[in-house]
Amino acid sequence: TRTVTVTAPASAGTLSGTQSICIADTTTFTSNVSGGSWSSSDTGVATVNASTGVVTGVAAGTATITYTVPGTGGCANATATRTVTVNSNNTITLSSGSGTNGQTVTVNTAITDITYSTTGATGATISGLPAGVTGIWDSNDVTISGTPTAIGTFNYTVTMTGGCTGGNNTATGIITVNSGSTSPGFR
Repeated sequence: TRTVTVTAPASAGTLSGTQSICIADTTTFTSNVSGGSWSSSDTGVATVNASTGVVTGVAAGTATITYTVPGTGGCANATATRTVTVNSNNTITLSSGSGTNGQTVTVNTAITDITYSTTGATGATISGLPAGVTGIWDSNDVTISGTPTAIGTFNYTVTMTGGCTGGNNTATGIITVNSGSTSPGFR
């Protein structure tokens, strides 16, 4: 007689975990099978804790996360993979002429349009504009335009919404509106 031991093949099981994160954010990948270890194909994009499956975004890009369960009795190791995409932080850049984000005009005179290019955001809010001036976000472009009807110094802020908001997420500027009147001189 002879005894034959049949060893079940290793299985890495089914993996789960959020597959899209922002730089410096974390997610935890899990498997329904225990006894394995985690690794990342690109530690320059995402690092993973080998024992806990906690993935941290490092730089924009895509990495393959692998869960490896050692085989026993001469059976091969089993692996299962899952990708994680690390998204860039939002950016906002003045795209109109230099100095347009700090202009002085006379009341009831149109400002020179102020424009910004954005990436990553799904919208933007614009606050602090003088009456008569509006700001809109449309397809990654912010446009501030109009004719101010109020006198004063107006510090405005453009704040992006949605996307990855760590990093440069706002832009500021000043619109100064003068009365345009002058006092008569004395002789």
